[in-house]
Amino acid sequence: MKALKKCCVNVQVLSLFLLISILTGCAASNEESLNTEKSGKEVGKTTIEFLYWTAAGGEEKGFNDLIAKFESENPDIKVKKSQVPPPSQGDYYTKLQTRMGGNDAPDVFRVQYQKIGEFASKGALLDLTDTIEKDKANFNPSLLTAVTYEDKIFGLPHHTDTLAVFYNKTYLDDLKIKAPETLEEAWTWEELTDVAKQIKEKGLAQNGLASNATATSAYRTLPFFFQNGASLLTEDLKKANVNTPEALETLSFLKDTYKNYMSKGNSMKGSDDATMLFTSGNAGLLISGNWMIPKFESDMKDYEWGVTYMPVKKSAASDLGGNGLAIPENSTQAEAAKKFVAFMGEKENMKTFVEQGLFLPGRTDVTGPFAYQIEDPKMMDLFIEQSQTVPVNLAKTVTTPEFSKINQALGDSIEELYTQDASPKDIAKELEKKINSILDK
Repeated sequence: MKALKKCCVNVQVLSLFLLISILTGCAASNEESLNTEKSGKEVGKTTIEFLYWTAAGGEEKGFNDLIAKFESENPDIKVKKSQVPPPSQGDYYTKLQTRMGGNDAPDVFRVQYQKIGEFASKGALLDLTDTIEKDKANFNPSLLTAVTYEDKIFGLPHHTDTLAVFYNKTYLDDLKIKAPETLEEAWTWEELTDVAKQIKEKGLAQNGLASNATATSAYRTLPFFFQNGASLLTEDLKKANVNTPEALETLSFLKDTYKNYMSKGNSMKGSDDATMLFTSGNAGLLISGNWMIPKFESDMKDYEWGVTYMPVKKSAASDLGGNGLAIPENSTQAEAAKKFVAFMGEKENMKTFVEQGLFLPGRTDVTGPFAYQIEDPKMMDLFIEQSQTVPVNLAKTVTTPEFSKINQALGDSIEELYTQDASPKDIAKELEKKINSILDK
């Protein structure tokens, strides 16, 4: 009887022990799950945070597809996606700088080329020379320049976009004008303004031309300087270079074009929407970028339209657009982050992303045919060719550490040139003084 009681006691103790073990195990499992959920990490994996924005559905799909592919090929690394509004819609860079300063930096982030120099000059970016070096010869020289600071590479030249001239084909057919079909045939400045003049004089549109350059994107006027052999800064980037005969001629051209062929609300700080002017038929020509193609396909139901090259003066030149990928200097998972950046820069992966996001590849060895999701994919070939005309010195200019302030000064001066009837000579002197003051500081 005593043996039976002792056996029963032992069974009860064992049962209690097992119950406690199960409950403890469940609690530990639940706590682990909770910690995983809170931190975004998975046990046994290195987690890197990727901070980025998307401006169109194709971009988001491109990032999602490639992140899934990367995780599949690198099962020991998880990418935590932190998607935020684009810089134009919020304080992306302010929040990023706050996080980097507080040792809470993401491991990889998307960055406009115009901001690379600013970050790199402050020692805020990880040197990626060893990551990019093996493929260095395969990148667009201007884009490679854009991510280089003091001979070190601080970003992946992920993709680009650039400007060209969209035209209302219905209007040009009426005028019996055929838009240039090759870069060698590109309109000169005089031919561009003559087409704009005919559009107005024939009464086809109130405005011959519209431009998407605004105060925040004043740098989109720079191709005209470089087309004429002018520049904003000296070659060493240490002084302003806008008080030269070539720069003065460029300022005169911009002023005359605005005064004679553009809507008065289409100034640098005006309220007119340049895209709306074009899609509504109120402007016959529009200087804008390849990212607008889907909108024109959906909105321009009353007109035929097309695209041709940027005009030329002494040479061809266009705008440096697009974005790179960079790693903060204080990333806690630098090696895994480098793997991700290198993966995104691989030839086939880059091609996948630009096809879905309607971009131009940062690598020159990424070739067609491209599966762009537009009605006429060959239209993008023109932009790819045009992107090769971005001058290296223009790329150096817009990625200098002080460019944010210089761009603001440029926008203010062009606005004054347009709306206050200021003389190109006075504007050149004033802008030179502003830029030199910024650079001296």
